[in-house]
Amino acid sequence: MRDQFRQIAQLFFTLLVSAISIAAQNGKLIAQTPYQLPVASYQEWVDGLRKRAPADARDTAFDESTFRRNHPPELFTRLQKGKGLECFKLQYLSDGLQVVGYLVQPKPISGKLPVVIYNRGGHREFGRITLGTMLELSSIAEAGFVVLASEYRGNAGGEGKEEAGGADVNDVLNLVPLAESLGYADTKNLFMYGFSRGGMMTYLALKRGLPARAAAVVAGPTDLLAEILTRPEMEANVYRELIPEYDRRKDRLLKDRSAYYWADKLKTPLLIQHGGADWRVSPTQSLKLAQRLQEWERPYELVIYAGDDHPLTRHQPESRQRIVNWFRRFLR
Repeated sequence: MRDQFRQIAQLFFTLLVSAISIAAQNGKLIAQTPYQLPVASYQEWVDGLRKRAPADARDTAFDESTFRRNHPPELFTRLQKGKGLECFKLQYLSDGLQVVGYLVQPKPISGKLPVVIYNRGGHREFGRITLGTMLELSSIAEAGFVVLASEYRGNAGGEGKEEAGGADVNDVLNLVPLAESLGYADTKNLFMYGFSRGGMMTYLALKRGLPARAAAVVAGPTDLLAEILTRPEMEANVYRELIPEYDRRKDRLLKDRSAYYWADKLKTPLLIQHGGADWRVSPTQSLKLAQRLQEWERPYELVIYAGDDHPLTRHQPESRQRIVNWFRRFLR
């Protein structure tokens, strides 16, 4: 009996040491390489998108003039030539896994700069960070911010498997120690921005204590139980496949990922934006959360763009400027 107790104690100690060692490595930068644009020219990018769009008949049809307004060619050129901007692809540690991420920052850097953590939308390879995303993050970086983003574990060649708002939330939290390691990132002025599924990740990271001074969400789901009633394919193709123990603990697991049920825990000032004609994530999701935030007297602003779609195609420049202004409002 004494030998068994000794063996159990030794095993527990070994596991504890291992857990402490893994935690100490969280956010460690493993690799950093310059970001390579996937196309040689802006027009090549436009032509390729025109051939592929629209992906779904319910999405806004591709219009080149609107696209150019939302993704300015001159910003593409600055990103391509590294004029005023630096972009890197990263690998960093999160729970012992090598996760893929990105860093976008002004060039040159003078003094310490505030930080924005960006949380991407989609699940698995759908919704990965694209050239369009990098231009959006570049516009935020040009406003004077260091921007960090994660692909989440298991995506873009990273290790592990994402859990749609489970352990993969750690991949967001572990961008904070990564930012601290940069030296020029002012983590006392830390902000967070999430799009679609990334909005859910933003709410979850705030619930877990990520020390953001303010956050912005575009088209984020807030009640997954309601979502699967209107989009049952999300349950069949995403949540059931990604969330551990889904069928055994479905209601509890979905509520744990739904800010509507724990809005009282969201004390960080929130800017919530949504398209009024969004079919992927109903605008009622943001409206319901805003109502709860109002009941709990939490700081927030809600903007619904009437008739606009999921990525706010008709209002992207205005939306981005709102986000930058919101963050600047809470700089210390």
